[in-house]
Amino acid sequence: MLSHPFSYVSTTGPIWRTARQREQFIADDGSSHLVVRVQGNLVGAVTWSTGQTPGYYRLTIISADDDAWTPHLVEAAIREAISMIARSSEAKRIELLVPGYDIPLVDYLTATHNFEIEGVLRDRFFIDGRYWPGIICRADIEKFRPQERASNEERAELLDRLRDRAMNDLSSAQTRPF
Repeated sequence: MLSHPFSYVSTTGPIWRTARQREQFIADDGSSHLVVRVQGNLVGAVTWSTGQTPGYYRLTIISADDDAWTPHLVEAAIREAISMIARSSEAKRIELLVPGYDIPLVDYLTATHNFEIEGVLRDRFFIDGRYWPGIICRADIEKFRPQERASNEERAELLDRLRDRAMNDLSSAQTRPF
C-alpha cells in the first residue's frame, strides 16, 4: 500500500498524495498528531487542526497501512487524540470526516455511540478512479473525557506542594551570588 499513491477530493479540488508524502506528513513535527503504531510498526496517525471558530477541531486519520487498522485500534487512537485535545484546550466541537470506502472507520462509527453522524458529502474522496462519499460526524466530547479525576483535596494538596516548591526555588535563587 505504501508504494501506491492515493488521493482525496477537497473543496479546492482533487489532491493526490504519494506514499512518500504520506510518510512525510506523519513525520512532520509542526502538525498536531498522534502517531499510531502496532508492535513497533507504523500504522498511521490521527491528526487535528483548529477551525476559525475557537474550540472547533477537525480530526483526520492518515493511514500508512490500511490493513492494520481495526475498529478497536481506531477507537483507541481517536480516544487518545480527543483526550489530548480536551486536556490542552477548551474544545467545543470535534468533527471527523470518514471516507465511505474505509471499512474499519465505518465499522467503528456504526458500533459506537461516541459520534453523531451529521451527513454524507457526495463525491468527497477520489480513490482508484472512483468517487466515494464522505461521512461527516461530530464527537460527543463528554464521552471522551477522562472519568477519573483527582478529588478537590488531592488537587489542593498538589497545588500547595507546587507553590511551596516554586517559592523555595525562588528564595534560593535570590540568595545565590551571580
